[in-house]
Amino acid sequence: MLRFAHPEYLWALLLIPALGIAFFFLHRRRKQLLRAFIHEPLVSSLTPDASTAKRTVKQVLLLLSLGCFILAGANPQVGTRLEEVKREGIDLFVALDVSLSMKSEDIRPNRLEKAKRDVSDLLRKLHGDRVGLVVFAGEAYVQFPLTADYSAADLFINAVDVDAVPVPGTMIGNAIDVAMKSFRQDLPTQKAIVIVSDGENTEGDVAGAVERARTEGVRVFTIGMGTADGSPIPVYGANAERTDYKHDRAGNIVLSRLDETALQQIALSTGGSYRRATNAGNEIDGIFNELSSLQKTEMGSLQVTGYEDQFFYPLALGLILLMIDTLLSERRGRLLTRLMKLFPAATLLPLLLILAVSTSSAQTVRSHVSAGNDAYAKSRYPDAEAEYKKAVQKDPTSREAQFNLGNAYYKQQRAEEAQRIYSNHVASAKTSGDQEMAYYNLGNTFFKSNKLEESLETYKRALRLDPSDEDARYNYLLAKERLKQQQDQKKQNQQNKQDQNQQDKKDQQQQNQQQNDQQKQDQNQNQQQQQPQQQPQQQQAKPDQTNQQQQRNQMPKQQADRILEALRNNEKEIQKNLRKRAAARVYIEKDW
Repeated sequence: MLRFAHPEYLWALLLIPALGIAFFFLHRRRKQLLRAFIHEPLVSSLTPDASTAKRTVKQVLLLLSLGCFILAGANPQVGTRLEEVKREGIDLFVALDVSLSMKSEDIRPNRLEKAKRDVSDLLRKLHGDRVGLVVFAGEAYVQFPLTADYSAADLFINAVDVDAVPVPGTMIGNAIDVAMKSFRQDLPTQKAIVIVSDGENTEGDVAGAVERARTEGVRVFTIGMGTADGSPIPVYGANAERTDYKHDRAGNIVLSRLDETALQQIALSTGGSYRRATNAGNEIDGIFNELSSLQKTEMGSLQVTGYEDQFFYPLALGLILLMIDTLLSERRGRLLTRLMKLFPAATLLPLLLILAVSTSSAQTVRSHVSAGNDAYAKSRYPDAEAEYKKAVQKDPTSREAQFNLGNAYYKQQRAEEAQRIYSNHVASAKTSGDQEMAYYNLGNTFFKSNKLEESLETYKRALRLDPSDEDARYNYLLAKERLKQQQDQKKQNQQNKQDQNQQDKKDQQQQNQQQNDQQKQDQNQNQQQQQPQQQPQQQQAKPDQTNQQQQRNQMPKQQADRILEALRNNEKEIQKNLRKRAAARVYIEKDW
């Protein structure tokens, strides 16, 4: 692969066609001045040894040598050298709180976005360390395992939101346990955890998790998101517009505050430190400095392609051309005269000018691509997009400019535009390597858009073209695991819904049974109350008729005892079911 160390110098190639045109007009002006003093038929007689062809050749040699010097200054490089780079670092897990309270806006734009920016800044500062991400709320999940691919990690961090964990709450202890279990044991590296949370509504066995981390020598650093005064939690509608604020069970607006005490205790117990986030603070710099002071472990070596400088080739050619120009005189010679009859100089000069102009145009496209690459490496993605678009406008067939434009779209979260460019690149790829690379990037865009099935299919195609691509294999397994989690979560939600419906049916049946029992008791009481009212009317009857009527109205004692015993048992059974239901139900006092 050819590149230039200083592509901005290539703009000087525009001087070559300009100088060629200047030499042409200078030659015409010289002839006009000569004719003004000497009659034209006498010119050849007075200057018999002057050679216009040699003068033209000398000018062409001068222009070519100048072009070679400009290319040498740009320093062409070819990637033919392999150099070994050793990587040393630590294993680091970032535990990011994605509970609903992280949407509070006491830190701009909100706590979660500020936390994501801080974590991204930390990734850009790391060098050689392996980093992973755990997201947590009422549960904790590994968003991505330990990796040294900071660019891919940054993409996952940008995609995190409060819906990443469906269970409400804030279980910091669970997040620490998940991170502890996810550390790799292949190397005895120094391990650390950075917790980014507001610390509110801490649940679970935090003390036990902190003690396990301290016992295993894992240092925990904490960053508090929020303010002590607190802020309400906004609720957004379907159009991402704020519709209301979060209310508690009593109907009051929830005010979420930063709980620094819990975060400070977690950090101090493990030898870490606590930082409080602010709108314009540098808390990440302090955390990074402490992480840098930890003992590093060599994690292996990586062979990368370097670039060999090739500036001496155009430099040597330019010197040779300049020497020829210096040694060549303007006097007419027989050999050159014969050559000029076969190859007229008038034809040679336009060809050289066309070649110079075309070379300059090609270098301009490369310079735009190179400028875009520099902006891309510095995370100035809009500037990179502008440079790539300029290159595409000058040369629509430049596959490098088009592909890099898709990368710039991808970094700016414009997944649909990136997908369109990658799809076109797949269709027009001339080699299997280009097609595999396009499939890989296309799979990343699908993954970021949460189109997991499409991403799995594109990763498969990339692996078919290059089975040795470990990044594609890793992303394929990650997308497969994420799809499985979503499916399991969907099944769990359906099962919970079914269980809730069944429980509601049982509750309704129990309520109906209670109402029926109550109606029966009310009917029995009404019958007992009506008996004294009938007695005054029956006192005027005859004695034998009174005894017969009482015998008909009275219920046998054994039957009455059986009915009362059945009512007591039914009531006990109802109370037992109600107690079971109350014990099985989980009350979440705070779901933010």
